[in-house]
Amino acid sequence: MKPTSSTVAAFYATLARGLDDLDRSLASGSFLSLQSLRAALALLRAAHAGLTRLVGSLHLPAGGAWLDEYMDETSRLCDACGALRLGAAAIEGYSASASQLVSLLQATATGARPSPHLSRQVTRAISVCRREAIALKEENRALVETRGEALALRLSESVPADAKLSGYNGFRGVLCATRMLTSFLLTLLSWGVLHYHAPDPAAASTADCGVYFGQAFASALSRAQQRAAAEADRAAGGAAGVMMYEFRRAKTAVEQLKDAMDRGSGGVGAATEEVTLWAGLLRSGCDDIVALVDDLFDEVVEGRKKLLDLCSGSK
Repeated sequence: MKPTSSTVAAFYATLARGLDDLDRSLASGSFLSLQSLRAALALLRAAHAGLTRLVGSLHLPAGGAWLDEYMDETSRLCDACGALRLGAAAIEGYSASASQLVSLLQATATGARPSPHLSRQVTRAISVCRREAIALKEENRALVETRGEALALRLSESVPADAKLSGYNGFRGVLCATRMLTSFLLTLLSWGVLHYHAPDPAAASTADCGVYFGQAFASALSRAQQRAAAEADRAAGGAAGVMMYEFRRAKTAVEQLKDAMDRGSGGVGAATEEVTLWAGLLRSGCDDIVALVDDLFDEVVEGRKKLLDLCSGSK
């Protein structure tokens, strides 16, 4: 096997292992948990970094169509980072409101008898959380509708019929595989932090990509796509909106607290514990996701600069 071929094969093998890890995370029962979203972002970063490194080993001509194709794909990824950051920051805003509710609940718990003023503050804080959840759903849906198609957010993507995958010493094949993977991962991430949209039942099959990218990559991608479609259908239950597991649990906990307070027949303590738990996890997790999206964006920008410098002969 030629060094170039072995390098490309190693790249596909790395992606396959990352997909297997992600598939196990998706099957954990906590669909689109922060752990799964971190895994998806880590795989995106690894795929982009590997793609950029490959350029140095494929002996590509300075400039040319391959660079334009690389720039087009990474420009899409930069745009996607912007949309994902908006979504994650909006959830972070919700988590701050939930944390404020927790502070009021803790103040309520310290007194033998909460004052009417404090009770009204708790009621208002619950209303704020509920309104923000509704607003978040509508704003994110609009964001996905206006930018989703441009970012090619789709669960699966087939190999183009006219793809010349052997072009530029196999670079076009590597770029095509990366694009397919990116579309899948961006779809998961958009479901998690933006808005769930049911996958197209007629979505393209990835069965043909095994011929081009190796059976391990093709099988791992297909398994992860099928797992995501099945788990999303089960978790969504016909609903839409942000699908991040911790967000869904925090939102449910706020609703349970409201119901318990409306009934006035106990259960407030248990509901308070749930709000406290999930609000805390959500806030720390959103901080992490925003930082990881920023890291991905910075790495993509740096990769683009590196290849432009390489092609222009800059040091």
